[in-house]
Amino acid sequence: MNQLLYSKLAQQIDRLELQLRELQIDAEAFGGWFDPQLFNQDVDHPLDYVQELRLGLTQLQQTTTSNRSHWLSERIAHQLAALHQAIAWYKQQQTNA
Repeated sequence: MNQLLYSKLAQQIDRLELQLRELQIDAEAFGGWFDPQLFNQDVDHPLDYVQELRLGLTQLQQTTTSNRSHWLSERIAHQLAALHQAIAWYKQQQTNA
């Protein structure tokens, strides 16, 4: 995996973590939000999604097959998009409240 791409993805994950911490989003706010194929459903806190993203990124960096690399790349992209959407939705709900 390209080191620059890895660095950019890691930074994006760090920003998501920071947003989750700043917003103090609890587990119930994201309950049932994500498809079970996208994230592990045994999540106790929204920051667990960030940890899952980091694990996927580490696996992507260590993968040795192109099929696995492609699958992990797509999964991480979908996870990032879903988490961005969930945070945007949460912010919108807070603004409207």
